[in-house]
Amino acid sequence: MDVRERVATALACAAVDRGLSGVLLFDLDPALAAPLGAWLAALLPDSAGSTVLSAEALDDDLWVTVRPAAGAVGGFRPAPGPLYAAGRAPAVLVAPDLSRLGLAPSRAAITTLTADVAHLERDGQQAVWAPADRWVAGCPKHLVSRVSRHLLDRFALRIDGAALVPTPGQSDILGDVPVPWRQAVHSVHAGGPLPPLSAAAADCVVTVLPSAAAGTRRDLSLARTARALALLAGEGATSPHHVDRAASLLGLRSPSRPRQPVSPGVPTPDSISAPGGEAAHGASWPTARVPHQVQAGDGAAELPAHDVPQVPEGPYPEDSLADEREASPLRPPAFRPRDKTLRGHPVGTATTTTTRDLSLTATAQEAAKYQTLRCPGHHADGSHPLHLTAADLRVHRRATESSGLLVLVLDHTSRRELDWYPALSPYLSWAYTSRARVAVVEVGALDAPSELAASVFLSRSLLDRRVVQALNRPAGRATPLAHGLQLAGLLLRHETQHGGAVVDEAVLLVFTDGRANVPLEASRSLNTPAGVGDRGVRDAIEQAERIARLKRVRSVVLHPGPRAYAHLLTELAESLDGELLRADRAATDAG
Repeated sequence: MDVRERVATALACAAVDRGLSGVLLFDLDPALAAPLGAWLAALLPDSAGSTVLSAEALDDDLWVTVRPAAGAVGGFRPAPGPLYAAGRAPAVLVAPDLSRLGLAPSRAAITTLTADVAHLERDGQQAVWAPADRWVAGCPKHLVSRVSRHLLDRFALRIDGAALVPTPGQSDILGDVPVPWRQAVHSVHAGGPLPPLSAAAADCVVTVLPSAAAGTRRDLSLARTARALALLAGEGATSPHHVDRAASLLGLRSPSRPRQPVSPGVPTPDSISAPGGEAAHGASWPTARVPHQVQAGDGAAELPAHDVPQVPEGPYPEDSLADEREASPLRPPAFRPRDKTLRGHPVGTATTTTTRDLSLTATAQEAAKYQTLRCPGHHADGSHPLHLTAADLRVHRRATESSGLLVLVLDHTSRRELDWYPALSPYLSWAYTSRARVAVVEVGALDAPSELAASVFLSRSLLDRRVVQALNRPAGRATPLAHGLQLAGLLLRHETQHGGAVVDEAVLLVFTDGRANVPLEASRSLNTPAGVGDRGVRDAIEQAERIARLKRVRSVVLHPGPRAYAHLLTELAESLDGELLRADRAATDAG
């Protein structure tokens, strides 16, 4: 079974059973989410269609909103949002990237997905209904740890969609719906029964997902998926081989037993090997040294490490990943100058008492709710001007852009056997509590694309998994320190001086022993130099002097302790116009 059949089978199971309303496709191309939602909507009888939810949508957009209407009293009328399902047929709601879904749609999914009843009391509207909408969502697997586990738990069907790509010249990704599937779905929605779960099948479910599995929703999801597969196959009861197929469809390891014959027309996900199915049974995954949550306080922060597995395969990667969402409470970010408060992109609206940065649309929508109340006799002709009060004013709520930046230049060849977490801890703690962005420049890593060049990446916070991986990288042979400082200088110059730069405070932390053995020209050309001499050191000093001319940059050089050529570190720190600290004293000396 290829990926198209696997995805189509999962969507068909979601159409069969309301308990399987959530379908999560890992690593799905976001552009394919809407066509998949439309395919599922076409399979549902008398469907209300599919709707792509905006990641920044607010409650006013999702439940009940106000829209202009010609001839209506007051010129406006209330209109149901995409989640208001009272009195309409089931629809399909599409979230292309679950890791970017905002608070309002996330809360709506947690509240309504697989719920027995939904209540709405908002803006004078009261409604009660049984949620029957289906959700189709995508999410990059490496970003699963940024999604609330309560939200992930609502998605019963999880399929790897990375290999799903459209066929050239074919607009329909999954093709036509098989006639037996459509008949089966229509029979269930018409009140027909689902195949009962046999005792042997129930035992099989417990074998695949033992009681140690997180929660009970997974057991129910597996059993419901097996029951849906039995219905799609036209069989009257759910047997253990349906559970085996359901486990293979979801990527779980099926229990060892002889396979029973498969009836014609039955989806056969058991015919393929489940990717990474060992995850549900305690397989050993590669691990990385991950620091514990940084504690902010008056004393020096410590950063002990523990092992956390890398992203595993299988339907439940969140079981083996540390949360990358910010912990609460956190210290609020430092106050920024007023002229920079409008730099972030709008993510919503809020009430206000001023006219600065007004959201005209949100203000008009809020005022429209009360036009008849404020002017009952002035709307007969539909051309009366809008009546506004101070209570209607709404401003843009903009995403916070951190004014802090931490740039780490890590010379892996100077670390040796030293544990550098205690030395880096005060600076990582500052970056965490101030929500500063973190850039990491790696010098001399063993698995670098080229040992003659440094590499750099910029993350939005310390919680990025790449930071952890960089701190645990093994050392190589070459030390292109000059290239690493050049990359750090270019990044600092761009973030502090170019265009709409919002960085008010940048900290450059260089961990090195100062012994650079790769000239800058060799890093640019990637040609192994001959007769290096001190050219690498002189190039590093030249790049350090350029960084020293930048404003709002505080530089710190950490060295691993008593080593030969200590004068190189002194010269490097003076060229950066920064501090020189020993790693074993940095935890108490750094501020």
